[in-house]
Amino acid sequence: MVYLFSDKVEVNSKYIDLVKLSDERIEPLTTKLDKVKCIWEKTLPHRELVLGGLTIQTRVRGNNDSVYNSSEMSDGERVIFYLIGQCLAAPENGIIIIDEPEIHLHKSVQVPLWKDIEKLRPDCLFVYMTHDTDFAAALHEAKKIWLKGYDGSCWDWEDVPDVDGLPESLLIEILGSRKPIVFVEGENGSYDVSLYRAVLNNYLVIPSGSCSQVIQNVKALRTSEQLHYMEVFGIIDRDRRVDGEIQSLLEYGIYTLSVAEVENLFCVPEVITLVSKRLVRNPDEDLQSVKDFVFRAISSELDTQISLRVAGEIKFMLNCFDEKAKGIDGLSNALNLLTSKINVKELYNESTSLFKNAVEKRDYLLALKIYNRKSLSSQVSKHLGLANGQLAELVVRMVHNESGESMRKALRPYFGEFSSKIVIQNA
Repeated sequence: MVYLFSDKVEVNSKYIDLVKLSDERIEPLTTKLDKVKCIWEKTLPHRELVLGGLTIQTRVRGNNDSVYNSSEMSDGERVIFYLIGQCLAAPENGIIIIDEPEIHLHKSVQVPLWKDIEKLRPDCLFVYMTHDTDFAAALHEAKKIWLKGYDGSCWDWEDVPDVDGLPESLLIEILGSRKPIVFVEGENGSYDVSLYRAVLNNYLVIPSGSCSQVIQNVKALRTSEQLHYMEVFGIIDRDRRVDGEIQSLLEYGIYTLSVAEVENLFCVPEVITLVSKRLVRNPDEDLQSVKDFVFRAISSELDTQISLRVAGEIKFMLNCFDEKAKGIDGLSNALNLLTSKINVKELYNESTSLFKNAVEKRDYLLALKIYNRKSLSSQVSKHLGLANGQLAELVVRMVHNESGESMRKALRPYFGEFSSKIVIQNA
């Protein structure tokens, strides 16, 4: 503050001297405090700084009755003022190192503020040390360095590499983790992703939206020469995948669940039993009620489920087209060979048999393995005395409390071949 006011006095003194020597009007000179005011008010458009002779006050923009002293500023207001002032006070052609540039700043103002400050000091090199991966990724034009470790005398570091097919923000998040990485379907905030994180608590679980994005992310990292040492896996819904597709995905470290969709994990027998006991109900009766409902649901949309499954198999087979074929004849022969292997009637009959066996033999685990219905867990809720959709919420709560270990053990077998990689430990 003293530095800024000293600069103001000096600049104003120069201005007075210039005015005395000139017969023409001279525009006032810009002080460093003026620059602070400009950036501060741009960052906080609902506030304005009132610069006095030796005082600084703040007020709500346009309201002269709401003036308060700088000592009464909020942490954010004070930090923004301090950061701008300190950077203006840095030596010419200096290196400005900022540790945790995001502290006390709302995410919406972090990057715009620092970009404006950098424009004030184009002569300086700015170095940001941050744990905030969003902040680092938002500085698109900046060179990024990953500090991997420190042994007391030397830093272990390397440039953040470019990985084709992987967003830089995601790459930075991964590099900051010391845990193995698991990409899953879904979005942050969903119950299925919360469940994944609770069960896979010794992994960094990263939701990637669709299954195709999971596959792309895993392949991109596993084929990267710079990051080949990282443990990276993917877990996707079984959906309507045939065994051949599941095995081919395994070669890339991509595993499929033993149920059709992650939502079906909320409906497996062990989970239903644990929830029923938690609610002090009759587990046997509740499980039977849930099973009866699931079998009725499958029967009511049998043709739809069969058709979707067959369509999925045909799609996979079409993806096996020989891309190395050349010329009209070569491409035609490759296509004819491929389509000749697709027997729709046979595929339909096989799927029909599969679904009917599940229903007629009341094979509940098979039903969960082949039945795709994202709303299933919501519909099952009422059979446990819960409101629609509350089952998933309750399971997630249970896996985070004293029931956590039992719930993880109940769910682990349904992670298919990835089950052996899951270590049961309390979060």
